[in-house]
Amino acid sequence: MQPHPHDSEPCPAPAPPIRRLLLFCGSRTGADPRHAATARAVGRLLGRRGVTLVYGGGALGLMGELARAARAAGGRVEGVIPRFLLDLEVAEPQVSELIVVETLHLRKAEMFARADAVLALPGGIGTLDEVVELLSWRMLGLHAKPLLLLGDGGFWQPLLALVDHLVRAGFAPPHAAAALVHLPGLRALEGLLPAA
Repeated sequence: MQPHPHDSEPCPAPAPPIRRLLLFCGSRTGADPRHAATARAVGRLLGRRGVTLVYGGGALGLMGELARAARAAGGRVEGVIPRFLLDLEVAEPQVSELIVVETLHLRKAEMFARADAVLALPGGIGTLDEVVELLSWRMLGLHAKPLLLLGDGGFWQPLLALVDHLVRAGFAPPHAAAALVHLPGLRALEGLLPAA
C-alpha cells in the first residue's frame, strides 16, 4: 500500500530546525481527552527543546493546556490576541509576551510573521479557517513554511480527504495535497525540532 501524500514518516526536517512554531488549536478541549493530552505533550516538547511557541494567546481549551505546559517546561510562549477576544478567550496570564492587536486578520499576520513553521492540533471553525488560509497562501506562492497537522483518532483525515477531493475535481493544484504534512505522532514532530 502506498503512503498517503499527506503522511510523512519520518518527516524531512527543514533547514535549520524549527525554532519558532506557530500553533493553531481549539479554544475548547473537545470530546476526546487524547487531544488535551497531546496538546500538553507538544507544549512540554517545545519547552524542553527551546522552541518558542507562538499561538493565539488564550487560556481556554487546548490553547491554554499547550501554553501552560510549554511554560512549565521552561519554554518561551508568545500570545497574540485581538482586543475583542481578551475576555472571550481569557488571555493566558503565564505567557512570556502577550501582543494585543485590533483584528483577527492582524492576529494571523502577526503570528505567521513570528514563526518558522505552523502546526495545527484539533480545533473548531477558527482552527480550520487558519489552516485553510495558510494553505491558500501557500498555493499562491506567498510562503514556503511547513504546514503540519497532528491529531489523535484520525482527526485531520476529513480535511485531508477534502483537499484530495478538490485536487481530483480540478479546483486545486496537484501539489495542494502535499502542502499539508500529516504527522503520524509526536515523534515525527520531535525530528523537526532542535536537539535537546
